[in-house]
Amino acid sequence: MNINDPFGRLQKQRDREYQSLANTLRDAGVDNRRDAEKLMETLARRGKIGLLFIVPITLMLAALLPDVQIFVFVIGGLIAAWLFKTTTRSRQYIERYIEEELSQEGDQREF
Repeated sequence: MNINDPFGRLQKQRDREYQSLANTLRDAGVDNRRDAEKLMETLARRGKIGLLFIVPITLMLAALLPDVQIFVFVIGGLIAAWLFKTTTRSRQYIERYIEEELSQEGDQREF
């Protein structure tokens, strides 16, 4: 029993999210380790680009709108945190997909 999730609701939600992503990856034809790792790299790059886009926009808006500067920082921080968490969780799901789905089939498809 987990004190942070005593009824297992978060775990069930994470499992549903993973199953949805796994089905999407299967439908998209990601059926070997190389493609999945390439997808993880692409996802990480997009996350970094997104953060590199959000931070300067937030700083510029805060400089241009000093009356609502705190509001701009809060919204920018929330967007950055959401992007970071979503990217991190997606990468974890892809790693899980590699371990559970692609390891069982063996690595003979890669060669």
